[in-house]
Amino acid sequence: MASLRTPALLPQCSSCVRKVTRQTWDVRGSLQQARSKTKAAREAERNIIVKLLQDVPKFGRAGSLVPVNPATMRNRWFPTRLANYVPFTQLKQLKAQGVDMVRDFNFGVQRSLEEVGVEVDKEDMVQKQRTPYVRPVEIELLSPERSMELLTAFIPPTVDFARQPIEQEKVDVRPRRGVSDAADILTAAAMASRPKPDENGIYGSVSASDVVATLKSALAHNDEAARVILTENDIRFVEGHAEGDNSKVKKLGTFKMEIQVPGAEEPITRMVRVRAKES
Repeated sequence: MASLRTPALLPQCSSCVRKVTRQTWDVRGSLQQARSKTKAAREAERNIIVKLLQDVPKFGRAGSLVPVNPATMRNRWFPTRLANYVPFTQLKQLKAQGVDMVRDFNFGVQRSLEEVGVEVDKEDMVQKQRTPYVRPVEIELLSPERSMELLTAFIPPTVDFARQPIEQEKVDVRPRRGVSDAADILTAAAMASRPKPDENGIYGSVSASDVVATLKSALAHNDEAARVILTENDIRFVEGHAEGDNSKVKKLGTFKMEIQVPGAEEPITRMVRVRAKES
């Protein structure tokens, strides 16, 4: 005959049933909580403590103890001497002393004023970004009298220039025999009507701008003289210039010029010598 007794392993009273049920649910809850851990939490448990040998943004300064993934330490930080391993005994002593071993996520990261709680005018910030501040250059201008004194002291009496002269056509004195006397007359008239080049003519010219460039080179050897402001309008040829244009000469020779900065009472006189360029 089959026995009707309840197995001895099963709880016999209601209090025991409740106790077993409660233990079962506690175990299931703990297992479910372990499964629901995030990836970041599981990685944090696997991190190791290392000592930084250099400043690392988002981690900390050199000498700090920070947690890091073992793979990152093994493959990147340790080979490049960015960090070093901490022995277990030393790590145990540091933990006992309460040394901070946390990562500084804000280290080396530029934060805007809004993030730190400072009120800013956005329109003002945009305007400052568009128009960066440029510090004005303060230059003490020389007086006209002092400028003329420096020009007198540093400009030589004669300023030389070299230009290529225009070659003169050789006159053929041999008699020309044309088809007829009328052809000879027409040929002679055409040659007589051609403009004859100046005996001392040059290719191009020596202009006031050329003189200014040469004078500035002479003034550059002195710090104060280099501050003299000289323009083309301050140079004027007194002789040898083209008719109606006193700002340039177009032939070989020596010519007088005047230099006078704005505000000066009297000009100074110097000579400009234009010589043939040696080929």
